[in-house]
Amino acid sequence: MKLTWTHGAALIACVAISGCGLGGGKGGKAPTGQVVATVDGQEITAMELNAELAGAQVADAAQRKAAEQAALRQIIMRKLLVKQAKEAKIDKSPAYALQQERANENMLAGAMQRNLAQGIAEPTREEAERFVAEHPKMFAQRRVMVVDQIVTSGLTPALTKQLEPATTLEQIEAVFQGAALDYQRTTVVLDTLNAPPAFVETLMKLPPSEIFVFPRGGAVIVNQIRDSRIMPFTGDRAVKYALTGLKNLRTQESVAKKMEALEKGAVDKIKYNEAYKPKPAAKAAPKAAAPAAKPAAPASAPNT
Repeated sequence: MKLTWTHGAALIACVAISGCGLGGGKGGKAPTGQVVATVDGQEITAMELNAELAGAQVADAAQRKAAEQAALRQIIMRKLLVKQAKEAKIDKSPAYALQQERANENMLAGAMQRNLAQGIAEPTREEAERFVAEHPKMFAQRRVMVVDQIVTSGLTPALTKQLEPATTLEQIEAVFQGAALDYQRTTVVLDTLNAPPAFVETLMKLPPSEIFVFPRGGAVIVNQIRDSRIMPFTGDRAVKYALTGLKNLRTQESVAKKMEALEKGAVDKIKYNEAYKPKPAAKAAPKAAAPAAKPAAPASAPNT
């Protein structure tokens, strides 16, 4: 099916503009040059419009025009709402002031984190090839598993005891139904390429068709692997995937260290109300040196 773009968005935007007296039909001069529209005398520039489009690249001229008109209408409606909010003195409320301060701090903190991430050395192809070779369960022996699940909450110790003899999810369902417990049955695909390495190791040790349970948030998930196949991920694509993963990992580690140093350097400047003062960290018992932890896999898997 061909996706047909119409000029509906442009028409709506034009109606909105003319309805606000901004289309040049009544009073005042029509905007020109870098000013694409005005709202009650407030200018909207081409730079502001491009920012609203968020860098979207549309090759087709008609589609680009429709996207611009839709984005322009968003800006206009936002400015109209802002004007009404100010007239209603919403911007003077304590709740708004707190939200505004929080939003500004989040933007600045995010910008600083991106700044801290600059200048990180790129991993080499040799490092990526070594990573691929050292993690066969992610690459050469990669497995893709179809996992049947039952998701529930409120699982009591008594119900957990009843589940122990179960060997199928149907038996688990029968227990939940008998206890009038709400649950949802679903199926997911688990790819060892991007699953946590420790979790993969645990799964590999399970007997075939073994039921396993793990918590997630406030839910409990009961699982059974229905199908498991080896689908190797090798060659140049695997190396490029590893390069991306190593760069992400290196960036995260570098930023985390810099933020930790920032926090330690500001210890004397932070004063707590006694009711909210964090407890001192417990001293860890000395233990033998452990091998370095395996890097986490990149967040998303490639299509195969």
